[in-house]
Amino acid sequence: MNVTTELLEIVQQAHSLPRILDAATRVIGEWFRADNCSAFLLDEHGNLVLRASAASAPRGADDAGVEEISSIAQRVRAAQRVTTVTSRDLSLLAAPILRRDNLIGVLVVQSGGRREFSVRDQDDLATICVQLVGVVENARIVDALDREGSLPPRVTAPPLVQPNEGRERTLRGIAAVPGVAIGKAVFRVVQAPEVAIGPELRAPPEAERARASAAIEKTRNDVLRVQSAVARELDEDHALIFASHLLLLHDPILLKDIDQRIAQGSSAALAIDSALHELESKLGLVADAYIQERVDDVDDLRSRLLSHVLDADSRARFGGRIVLTNRIPPSLVVEMKTEGALALVTEKGGATSHGVLLARAMGIPAVTGVIDMLESTRPGDQLIVDGTHGVVILRPTADTLSRYEEQRARIEGLRTEHAKFRDVLAHTADGVRVSLLANVAVASDLRDAQENGAEGVGLYRTEFPFILRDGFPTLREQTKIYKKAYEFFPEGPVHFRILDLGGDKFALGGPVSGSRDAFHGYRSIRVLFDHPNVLRDQVKALALAAGKRPLSILIPMVTSMEELRRVKSIIAQALADMNGAEAQKAPKIGVMIEVPAAVELAADIAREVDFLSIGTNDLMQYTLVVDREDSRMAHLSDPYHPAILRMIARVVAGAHAAGKPVGVCGEVASRPDFAMVLLALGVDSLSVVPRVIPELKQALARARLEPVRRAMPRVLTLSDASSVVSALRSVRFAP
Repeated sequence: MNVTTELLEIVQQAHSLPRILDAATRVIGEWFRADNCSAFLLDEHGNLVLRASAASAPRGADDAGVEEISSIAQRVRAAQRVTTVTSRDLSLLAAPILRRDNLIGVLVVQSGGRREFSVRDQDDLATICVQLVGVVENARIVDALDREGSLPPRVTAPPLVQPNEGRERTLRGIAAVPGVAIGKAVFRVVQAPEVAIGPELRAPPEAERARASAAIEKTRNDVLRVQSAVARELDEDHALIFASHLLLLHDPILLKDIDQRIAQGSSAALAIDSALHELESKLGLVADAYIQERVDDVDDLRSRLLSHVLDADSRARFGGRIVLTNRIPPSLVVEMKTEGALALVTEKGGATSHGVLLARAMGIPAVTGVIDMLESTRPGDQLIVDGTHGVVILRPTADTLSRYEEQRARIEGLRTEHAKFRDVLAHTADGVRVSLLANVAVASDLRDAQENGAEGVGLYRTEFPFILRDGFPTLREQTKIYKKAYEFFPEGPVHFRILDLGGDKFALGGPVSGSRDAFHGYRSIRVLFDHPNVLRDQVKALALAAGKRPLSILIPMVTSMEELRRVKSIIAQALADMNGAEAQKAPKIGVMIEVPAAVELAADIAREVDFLSIGTNDLMQYTLVVDREDSRMAHLSDPYHPAILRMIARVVAGAHAAGKPVGVCGEVASRPDFAMVLLALGVDSLSVVPRVIPELKQALARARLEPVRRAMPRVLTLSDASSVVSALRSVRFAP
């Protein structure tokens, strides 16, 4: 049994911050075979206060020891790094508990006499502190909620007016992930539960209590099942990701509140909704930004509980359903995959947000940017989601259902036909060999890449495992994650992109955070320059994972030669510090071309690196000034824009002049029409979502590249996208 498992059991059994800390310090002290383990937390005044201590002797028996422990805790607070102190009579090991680069506490392990704490010990304590972040912060939420006084009763909004309710209705959005799904609606965030209000839904209090208890137990089982499934899906330990849900489900004050509301005549559904709404309101009153951010957790918990109360046959939160939400965090997509959700519909977001990219990688049909979708649909409504054409049909008629069932059958038939191309090398009808690689975000993508015939990994997005957890992984944990790539592609190529945090890729915890606004500019290597130790650790983990096998490191968001040289210097120093470890010493270095500045410098950059990779998602975003998270601008993100085509042509020319290959890893490479354009422009390789590789191979095998190549000089002189499309059609190439 590891520490993470024991911490999870503590969360499930101890339902307040003092009890959790007491139990955690005991477990951690035993893990290190230490005489004492102490936990210090910052109070509301910013003072570091001893909150728990598990010792072999009664607390306070050794006053000098207590003073020494407090002293080292203050040193760690100042330095914010792991610290050791060794003397003849006392040995201490201490590490900071950090959340988003902010100190929330210090953990200290103490042994009597002289003990040399190893590097492994220091690494282990740092890892445990990362795991403690979620435990401590979620327990603080429960304590803060329990301390707050009661609020005025909630005034329930009147039922939404739904014109043409019961009739078929078509909503249009953005075609984000292709595919057709037919199923019932389930909400990520529950709207006003007018369906739960009404005397006809109320039973005697005993029956309503039984319904509430059953919903709580089913929800608890759901959360535990999702934890286990997410860990398997990502092949990584995410045992604490839903800690706040479990704490709230055990909170005696919440349970008592629900019971009292039922005793006063509320239905189970209304009692649960009102009690959770009150908790959300209390969170808004707590003067702690982190706690206020956890409103989503309460919202999600309310949704889970109500889904069980209102649908007794529901066995899983998303299983066999179509999920409706207003935003797409990557963690939601992973949960949908593990629960067996059919499709995703959202009011916000474009076709290239990272939540959508993850949905595409996992084969979940999605339509984004569907305005007023949440107000138009009720839980349990029958839906058809057409992710290929960006259409959502509410309450379809029998004729519409029959038509889409036939369409879905045709898609399945095409998928079977595409599968015949998985194991053949990609080439065009006129014999041009095409290198097809895979974009990878999580461990499950690697298996999909191998099974769909990828030749390697063109883009490994290393930030996703970090986004999906409440802390930052250690060197050893990162090494374990990256090694998986070589299990599936032992000889490569595997191109690892160093952390690209910021914009729509935002870490929930740990020492690094970027701007949430992509156009703010504080993201990627600019963030890492402020945290070079994080970059050095990642490079070391990549080198250890590769060993003697080929390793390629991609540097994202480069805007100047000074930035490139600075990153290369940090990489070189990290490798030089490996101290003889069995690790890759001479990786290939590549640069992502994602901003206009990098396009201008492409020839210069190519002379200093081994390869280039064009990230068309960001290149279109920053060139065309189109926020990829804003559905209102999705139509403006056009790869056939002459500026985009000319930029790609210039990058290819600059790379080839330096004798370096250039690939494309943006989502447009998945489209057979634009893939042909990229190849005609001279791109050497394409990196795409694993699941589309067989289809792309089949499409390329039916197309002739030479006519498109001959047309490109004239196409590049055109000044508008419609003229570009017309010119390409004239060579019997229809985009």
